Amino acid sequence: MKKTLISLILLCAYLSVSAQSGLIGDWTFHPNYTLARNAQNYPGQKIEPPKSRFQRFKTLGEPILFYEQSPTDRLTDFVEADKLPKLAFSTELWLLNHVNLPVGTLITARGKSVEDEPSWLLGYYDKEVVFYINTAQGRESLVVPLERGWKKYWGHVVGTYDGERMKLYLNGELLAESDVVGGTLKVPDQQQLEVAGYFENEPYMELSNLLKASCLHSKALNLDEIQTRYHTLQGLVEEGKLFDDTFHFNAGPYLHLATQNSINILWETDRMANATVTYGTTIPLDKKKEIGSTAYIQEVTLEGLEPETPYYYQITAKAQDGTEMKSGILTFGTAVENESAFSFNIIGDTESRPYVNHRLGELIWEERPHFIMHLGDVTDGGKKPHKFEWNYEYFTGITPVASRIPVFPVAGNGESDLYWYKRYHKLPDTEAYYSFTFGNAEFFMLNSNANAELKKGGAQYEWLKKKLAASPAKWKFVAHHHCPVSSDENDYGNTWAGKTSGKGDQKFTDLIPLYESAGVDVVFFGHVHAYERSWPLTDGKVDKENGVVYIQSGGAGGHLEDFTPTHNAFSNRVQRGNHYCRVDLFDDTFSFKMYDIEGRLKDFMEIKKAK
Repeated sequence: MKKTLISLILLCAYLSVSAQSGLIGDWTFHPNYTLARNAQNYPGQKIEPPKSRFQRFKTLGEPILFYEQSPTDRLTDFVEADKLPKLAFSTELWLLNHVNLPVGTLITARGKSVEDEPSWLLGYYDKEVVFYINTAQGRESLVVPLERGWKKYWGHVVGTYDGERMKLYLNGELLAESDVVGGTLKVPDQQQLEVAGYFENEPYMELSNLLKASCLHSKALNLDEIQTRYHTLQGLVEEGKLFDDTFHFNAGPYLHLATQNSINILWETDRMANATVTYGTTIPLDKKKEIGSTAYIQEVTLEGLEPETPYYYQITAKAQDGTEMKSGILTFGTAVENESAFSFNIIGDTESRPYVNHRLGELIWEERPHFIMHLGDVTDGGKKPHKFEWNYEYFTGITPVASRIPVFPVAGNGESDLYWYKRYHKLPDTEAYYSFTFGNAEFFMLNSNANAELKKGGAQYEWLKKKLAASPAKWKFVAHHHCPVSSDENDYGNTWAGKTSGKGDQKFTDLIPLYESAGVDVVFFGHVHAYERSWPLTDGKVDKENGVVYIQSGGAGGHLEDFTPTHNAFSNRVQRGNHYCRVDLFDDTFSFKMYDIEGRLKDFMEIKKAK
């Protein structure tokens, strides 16, 4: 509650300053991801990004080459030309750069002709910021590095010009200034305001993945005004809020742990609220579950459901001031009967690229699996201080599909403190590790961050040994984050420098013999951001009759990795690239496929059990 009060005070202070500062525009950028056709509803409320004033017909004009790159995303004509500054002004970029490859964005006032020099430009590309102005007396640029931001990845970049001096600020500090030029701005014919993105190195990235907010003032803001704005934006990020002053879901709705008779639903609102969940097998919805207490994060278990049955549901959240918000009608299915066929998809290492998560989610949704298995590194490092990685990245990308298809996760090193992992999931057993049954299979989900627990005598080892021995399931699957075997190029020794690879994480020394002796069929894991499938293995050797297959699926958003320069004997198939996997299971047949981010089949395997 204290953080909310601080954010409210800062927001009020900023609005008060804005009223006196010639605010021309204040824009929020957030990717409003949805699925296709009848699933195309965005849960709750949102702030739309700016749009061109000419929706039916417009000419963009010549693109600006920025650091020798052509724009991949452009937004123009969203402010009337006569409102653009002719003398003093301030402009801003609020950036979240959590990728490893060069990307960029800019905001500029410029003409549509290639011959027209911009009046001014504030831009960012590959860890460098540039502020440029063009006046009747000449041109001037300020260029500064942006190596590390607030919370590693955030940068608040502000450029100001008062008619005599230009200044460049980063995260509330003055970094550079110049008084070489002065006077009125040089305004070209057909002037327009443009925001552009430069994402050639990240093909699915869009403007709102890098640029989270921008504004334009017709005066030069002073340091106090800039710091007030910066602290307001920081407050929103600390709390995981996606939008200013708009009642919205900043997490979920998020389905997980579906059984034959129940399902867990979780969501988070940007302010304290209570909620009602209505649900049923037909519309209008005829069942209701009310949550009378108020909270930010809320979860509910719908019980008494029928097996293998489609359901509709809707969340209505009510804030303390009486404001209501609805998720819209969403769908889910309960777990299948014990002997029915079923399918599930597999992703891992969603990490810091919500646009990759969402693209894979679109492909997964088209297949309508019964559930999604997530192999950890839900976030790149979403421990307690980095809540934003859950709200701005994971839930932003995963919610469209996870509000309709339940997720069964394991924890990766990215969420190893389990602080937000446990708050955003309602799982059985210890929550850190658990098991569940689906059809004729049992799944054993481990927390491979707890190294000592994986050794003989350790809590997870002994739990798994007991569970496997007692399991009557025809198929037994284990999932965890880290790699028992791997052809990664450098995680287990730099194979390009002549060093022998350890071929996997030594923490699994005791577990691998247990997998083999207890009848585990397949072990799924992520961690390395690539795809690999092993041969069936016993004691490190190919055993097509009784061996365990190891499948690494770590390509759902983390920075891609590569393989050893030579082939490993245990490895059957490797593939570098973003991807997801699918399993279809019926009776004695396990059918496995891997698809790339374009939906192209890249690998296939089938296992048949003896009757």
